[in-house]
Amino acid sequence: ISATLRLLLSTALLVAAGLCKETGFCFFGLLAGREILRGLQQGRVSQWRRWARLAVLLVLGSAACYVRVWYTAGTSIERMDPHSNPIAAEPDQRVRMLSYWLVHGVYAKLLVLPTFLCYDYSLDAVPLVRTMADLRLMLPLAAYSAFAQLLAFSLW
Repeated sequence: ISATLRLLLSTALLVAAGLCKETGFCFFGLLAGREILRGLQQGRVSQWRRWARLAVLLVLGSAACYVRVWYTAGTSIERMDPHSNPIAAEPDQRVRMLSYWLVHGVYAKLLVLPTFLCYDYSLDAVPLVRTMADLRLMLPLAAYSAFAQLLAFSLW
């Protein structure tokens, strides 16, 4: 199967995953990063084809995200109480960002070690992160580092 066909098949599967659950859209960044890093390698595919594939990927990913947000009327928490999603209900943007980083780390840990699986992380299942000094942020740092290493390793 050609690389372009594999990319289109991956994109179709990501759109299907994203329409089922919004976290499926996160992997568009993985495909885009892979295309960019593979573009740094010379001699495989002409550069204009690689940039065209990246552009198609970004357009399709953006369109799929737009359709999802349009269909679900955005990402607001208006019809939910703050206990259902305390991170989204937090008014401080910095605390939300740090807490979402922790959630990424928790999800990465569950991919590697699925010991405590929960369908719902409401209430205080993943406590808010209020400062950069919180040691729990080592988990997403390790996850992002491992992700970057795996992505780089896949290219060589």
